[in-house]
Amino acid sequence: MPQHAEILRLLSESDRLASLDPAAALAYAEEAWILFCACKLSDVELLARLTLSYSRLLFSFGRIDESLSLLFQALTQSEISGQNLVMESLLQEIALIYYSLGDYPQAAEYWSDCLKQASFSEIAKINAHIGMGMIQFAHGEIELSLAQHQQAIALLNQQMPPLLHARAWINLASAFFKLNQWHESQHALVMAYPYAQQACAPELTGEIYIYMAKIALETNNLDAARLRLAQAKASCKEWCWGDVVQLLLQGRIFLVCGQMDEAISCFKNAKELAAEMGFASQVMDAHQLLSMAYQRIGNKTLAEYEYGCYQTACIRLKAPAFVHHSDVKPHAHGKPLADRVMLHCA
Repeated sequence: MPQHAEILRLLSESDRLASLDPAAALAYAEEAWILFCACKLSDVELLARLTLSYSRLLFSFGRIDESLSLLFQALTQSEISGQNLVMESLLQEIALIYYSLGDYPQAAEYWSDCLKQASFSEIAKINAHIGMGMIQFAHGEIELSLAQHQQAIALLNQQMPPLLHARAWINLASAFFKLNQWHESQHALVMAYPYAQQACAPELTGEIYIYMAKIALETNNLDAARLRLAQAKASCKEWCWGDVVQLLLQGRIFLVCGQMDEAISCFKNAKELAAEMGFASQVMDAHQLLSMAYQRIGNKTLAEYEYGCYQTACIRLKAPAFVHHSDVKPHAHGKPLADRVMLHCA
């Protein structure tokens, strides 16, 4: 059918432009969606592919209700047709949205559904274990988070996508890191690296280097920390979350070296960028590090102020309130929000 081919062409253009020109990508996705609805096609797999692309773009521009509505419509159709693989991908996407909004109970409900479905694939269960581990990590339940990620690793096989392997190992590394188990964390990162390379995922490669730099810093190996930080910067040029974490890490290196002005500048810049992009965990980290830096230079007033901000941010992060959809706005100047599909813990 010519309409089918045209929808695929529009969808392909939308996917190609998703990171280069999100506004144009959204326009193509909307055109494809309108054409799909007008033709009343019954192709559930095409519906799911179109829904996933379109809903992600809607979410990135703050149109949360529309994004969820599309996903629930497609989920209903997939349930009627009994297409489990489509159902799995849609449930995963819905859980991710709720996780990104800070509605952890709802996210957990959908990931739990995936784990309860005996007919669902191992990939769906791995994604669900990773998701549940992310939620427990966010609540500070690191041992439980570690157990979830270990279950995800146990289900992996070499026929599964390298991206899934990389994500599972990085999440395991982050849990070990939080438990101060540096050797185990480093081993998991080494396991993740070739899969991130195979998947052509520069953000994941960059994250591996960031964790390696953190481990080096924690084990007092400054030269290795600087090297890994440089490798993280070189691995991924366009990466908002990475920019924030790299600033925090660079600031910590300055802090260790006694370069207080440079450290404070890094922490301030990281805090501003994190707040702008909605990265609550990194805002909290920046407040804590600023408090430490001000304490070291003897500025008690600013140290106490930043520590108070850190405590407030910590409380909010451990018991996140659900963000009302109408409160989620697009990024300034009409640009999309930060990428919400960060499938790792920290």
